[in-house]
Amino acid sequence: MSEHKNEFSLKTYLKFVRAELGGLQIYMNALAIGFIICFFTAHYSIVPFVVPLFVQVIARSNVKYRQRHLSALVELPSQTDAPVFIMNRQGVILLSVGKTQDLFQQRGINRIQEFIDPESLASILEIAEAHTAPDEASPSMEARSEITRRWYEIKAKAMSPAGSDGKILVWFQDITQRKGYDFRLRDLLRYSDSLLVSLEDLADADAEFEHLSSFLLKDYGAVFITRTDARKNLVGSVFKQTASGIERSGAVMIPNESLAPINVSRQRAEIITDDIAGYNSPEAFLEKNPLDPRVVDFIGVPIRNFITYNEADLSIIAFNFRSKITSYEKRFFEILVNNYRTMVMLVDLEKKYKHSIADARDEAL
Repeated sequence: MSEHKNEFSLKTYLKFVRAELGGLQIYMNALAIGFIICFFTAHYSIVPFVVPLFVQVIARSNVKYRQRHLSALVELPSQTDAPVFIMNRQGVILLSVGKTQDLFQQRGINRIQEFIDPESLASILEIAEAHTAPDEASPSMEARSEITRRWYEIKAKAMSPAGSDGKILVWFQDITQRKGYDFRLRDLLRYSDSLLVSLEDLADADAEFEHLSSFLLKDYGAVFITRTDARKNLVGSVFKQTASGIERSGAVMIPNESLAPINVSRQRAEIITDDIAGYNSPEAFLEKNPLDPRVVDFIGVPIRNFITYNEADLSIIAFNFRSKITSYEKRFFEILVNNYRTMVMLVDLEKKYKHSIADARDEAL
C-alpha cells in the first residue's frame, strides 16, 4: 500500500478559517450557546460567547482542511466524460450526477439498455457479481454506444453482498482510440495478406507504391513514399485521392542535406509528427516544418498535420490524418512502415528473380 505524505499548509488552513468566519451560522450558534451558559451560571460576560465561536471555527476548519482532497475525489465521478452511475438489476438508472446526468437527460436515457446493446445487461450483472481476489484484475467487458459513437470498457460492482439491495455501481472507460487501433491493425493484417497474394503482379507492374497509397489514403489526405538512391537522397512520388481515383505526382527528389521532416526522421531514426493546432499561423507551422514545395503544391490543400517514419531505404510521410495523431497512430504507423519494408524487399527479390530468368534466356539465345 502506498503512503502519501501530508504536509501542513498554514496558508491553505487559514483559507478555511476565513471561510468559517464569514459564515453566519457559527455566530448564531455561539450566541445561542453563550446565552445558555450565562443563563445557567448567572455570569454574564463576553467569554461564553467567544469560546464557542472559537471552538466552532477551529473544529470546522480542521475537518474541512483534512477532507479537502476527499471532496475533490468525490467530485471526480461527476466530471468524467465517460458515464458513471448506479442502476438496479433491471438496468434502470437510479442515480447519476454531473456529465453523466447531463448526457442521460439530454438523450432521454433511463435504462442502460437504451445506451448500449440491450444484451449487454446480462454480462454487466455477471461482472458485478463476480468475486475477484484483491491481487487479480477486475473483470470487465467492452461495448459500443451508438448514442455517443464511442467504445467503452465497462466495470461493475454490486453495492452490497450478492447484490441483495439490487443496486449496482457501473463505470465506463472510453477506449475508442484503442479500439480504433485494434481495428486498423486487423486491416493491416488483411492488407499484408493481399500484398503477399499479389506480389508477382506488383513486381510486374512496378506498382507497389500505388498499392500502399490506396491503403493509407483511407485515413490520410496524401502520402509521399520514397526510397533512397545511391547518394542517400530520397526519391519518390506523392499520392492523393481525387474524385477520379488516386493521383500520382511525378518523381520528387529530397536531397540528403534537406531539413524536410521526412529527411530529419531518417537522420534521427525516429517517428516525427506535428500538428498545425500548436501554431499561431500556417506560416509558423511550415517554418518549423520545411516541407518540400513540390509536395505541398501537389497536395493542393493546407497541411493540418503529418507523420513520418523510415525503415532501411524506405521513408514515408503521410499528411492530414482524419483526426488527431495519437500515440496509437504512431505505433500503428511504425508497424505499417516496418511491415511494408518487408514487402518491398520481397517485391525486389521477385523482380531480381524475373530479371535473372530473362537474362538467362537471352544468354541461351
